[in-house]
Amino acid sequence: MKISVVIVTRNRSEDLKFSIHRFLEQTYPNKEIIVIDNASEDNTKEMMKENFPDIKYLRLPDNHDIRGINIGIEMSDGDIIWRTDDDSSPEHNDEFEKVVEIFRNHENIDIITCECINVKDNFEVWNWYPFKHDKTNVPPEGYKSNHLVGVGAAIRRTVYNKIGGFWEWGFEEIDFCTRAIIAGFNIRYFPNLRVMHYASMGGRSNPTRWTKLTRQNVRYIWKNFRFFDALGRTIVVLFLQFFEAMRMRVSLGAIIEGYLSVLPVIIATRRDEYSPIPKDKYYDVTLGISEFRKVAHHIISFFIRKFKKHFKKK
Repeated sequence: MKISVVIVTRNRSEDLKFSIHRFLEQTYPNKEIIVIDNASEDNTKEMMKENFPDIKYLRLPDNHDIRGINIGIEMSDGDIIWRTDDDSSPEHNDEFEKVVEIFRNHENIDIITCECINVKDNFEVWNWYPFKHDKTNVPPEGYKSNHLVGVGAAIRRTVYNKIGGFWEWGFEEIDFCTRAIIAGFNIRYFPNLRVMHYASMGGRSNPTRWTKLTRQNVRYIWKNFRFFDALGRTIVVLFLQFFEAMRMRVSLGAIIEGYLSVLPVIIATRRDEYSPIPKDKYYDVTLGISEFRKVAHHIISFFIRKFKKHFKKK
């Protein structure tokens, strides 16, 4: 099995350089690295030419956001696509060997999602998985999941061949996973496969990100859920987005713009994209977790992290 590492980057040459070195250090030999440059304005092109002349590199004339990964996949020829960010890389050098072993031993596993370690947040684990689980004695088949972590996930090419690639940035992972589950593919979470996320915030605009995430979250809901379910989920999500706006210190103008864009997004999505989750796949897509429970988990986890940091300082 060949692994194709596809990295989409923009204006993060140093992050990218470090990540590529870490991927090259993976002991699994049958691999390739593909870099899609979203019209970087820094020295990314020169850095790639000087340091990695043999790596597949394509500089796009415009910023295609995360959709650049679809271009990278088309350029690749691996049996497994490693989905990652330009500021992330596996913790240990044998992670790819473990991934290949899992796929070889479990033909029913199609997507592997890993543990995410936020390096710049005191190496804390991103506590996204909704159920209690043993991180030290992980079952051979992992834990059932409905989501992949974008900084580190292995995906069989057959998944892409059947459902296509990612939509534009913002909830692209959950949209991709929902389509995969509906198509009959299985996602498993392996917390013993760890990815280091250096979480560079360079070049990111909080108001722009907040507005985009609000729209994309609402789009995902109204694409996949029936009317009253979607309405309830939207109310909860808009509360969450207000909390996020306060946390990210988004301006009042940006908040108003984001909320005013919700209704047009709902109308357009319902008209052009509506494809409700089949009833027999509803549990697999949601894992039986309500939107309220997800939001509560997110907010509680945030305050727990804040309290931990506060007491550590003392």
